[in-house]
Amino acid sequence: MQDAGVDISGQESTKLTVEMLEWADYVVTVCGHADRHCPVLPPGTRKEHWPLSDPANATGSEEEIMMVFRESRNDIRRCVVELIKRLQRELAG
Repeated sequence: MQDAGVDISGQESTKLTVEMLEWADYVVTVCGHADRHCPVLPPGTRKEHWPLSDPANATGSEEEIMMVFRESRNDIRRCVVELIKRLQRELAG
């Protein structure tokens, strides 16, 4: 992420709970496990699954592994941009 000018050094994963979802309008899962085990969502909360590969499974040289992480980052960016555009079209009616 540093390559893209984004500092995530203070970020950490958080396990998603039903209580946390009370404020969510939209939930996106990015791995098969999360897709299969996502808790029951409150009424009106939409869910979308992005079947992205896990870069943590990458093997090879350090540069090859970094390329896999960069590809994953770019896939997520593309999916987020597409989601935002789709939601903007929905809001526009």
